[in-house]
Amino acid sequence: MSMSSSAVLWAPLSGNALRRLITVGWIVLLLAGLVGLVQRLAQGHLPAGYGSYVPWGLWVALYFHGVGIAGGVFVIGALGFLLDWPAFRRPAVLRTVIVLCLAAIAPAFMGVWLDLGHMERAARIFTSPSFTSMMAFNAWMYGAFVVIAVLSWVLSYRADSGWLKPLLCLGIFFSVLFPSQSGAFFGVVDAKAYWHSALLPVVFLTSALTAGGATLLAVVAIISAMGARGEWIGDDEAVNAIRRLRVITIVGLVLYFAFEFAEFSISLWNPVSHAPAVDLVLFGPYWWVFWIVHLLLGGLLPLALFSLGGPRAWSAAALLVAVCFVSARLNVLVPGQAVGEIHGLQEAFQHERLNYIYHATAMEYLVGSLLVAMGIGLFVLGRRISIAVASRLSTVA
Repeated sequence: MSMSSSAVLWAPLSGNALRRLITVGWIVLLLAGLVGLVQRLAQGHLPAGYGSYVPWGLWVALYFHGVGIAGGVFVIGALGFLLDWPAFRRPAVLRTVIVLCLAAIAPAFMGVWLDLGHMERAARIFTSPSFTSMMAFNAWMYGAFVVIAVLSWVLSYRADSGWLKPLLCLGIFFSVLFPSQSGAFFGVVDAKAYWHSALLPVVFLTSALTAGGATLLAVVAIISAMGARGEWIGDDEAVNAIRRLRVITIVGLVLYFAFEFAEFSISLWNPVSHAPAVDLVLFGPYWWVFWIVHLLLGGLLPLALFSLGGPRAWSAAALLVAVCFVSARLNVLVPGQAVGEIHGLQEAFQHERLNYIYHATAMEYLVGSLLVAMGIGLFVLGRRISIAVASRLSTVA
């Protein structure tokens, strides 16, 4: 497929119009997010919807979604560079992939940091860790990945270095490991029957690759539509990248929903078992998260756009998957907490914080918009630094 103009990807918007639209959207997200951040710092957790029985909410879901995107993007981009895929083989593309990884994982860390009751104690997980704790293991693993990603970014300016490819292989190993480990983080909790599943690490890994492929596709489309030629030179090369990412995302979507169907079908079709958490996902107060956000907007509609449309429709489908697949984390996180282990406990003690039903509040959504704005800002800044360093090195050479 050949395109005569980059605007074909995002018509009828021109590159400048798209840039202005993104800028305005980013400012709105940032300002709204700052309002939420002020509320969080001034009032603590009081404006939030979580409580004693459901202590993890939207921010923790965004945390797992962010690290999943980072891992998925790195696996796809690094494999493309190592296997010499067309439109992925150049160091400039690898640098953009790494910047996107870091731009996804940094807001994720900030989200879980804001979720802590004592934010000032966060550094203790590094200064005095207990490696029998899954949380400590995850934190150190994420830290190692960030170091590897930064070193790979530096070495990408010397692509002939013998250290770059082995380091990328190590980064791929960690990228596959930490989404799987996130699933294991829940899967080892025996007290939560909904979480205690050997399939959960595989589901988290599939979700990471799906969301990562979709996010990278959307980024390629936006960069190309704005006329930026630092990575994907020419429209044909950009479409080649989008085509490959489209296939990766479609396969990821099909596999994810197949795994999800397998998990739910066991609970729904077994006549002697009852899974209240699954009932909450499908028919409880959170039904709209599964049926509308997850299945319709994050699954069926993107699959239709990927199958029936062209690059423009693929870009829209990728954005839907990248945004709506946070529901995959919410559908694991919240229902697993919303079922009490002790029958009658909620009725025994009455308080607004002693409730098994969780709904995110306005403050939580505002802080979530700050995390998104932070990710966009870090990506734009990191990409500009990458291009500036490359230009400086070529000038010196």
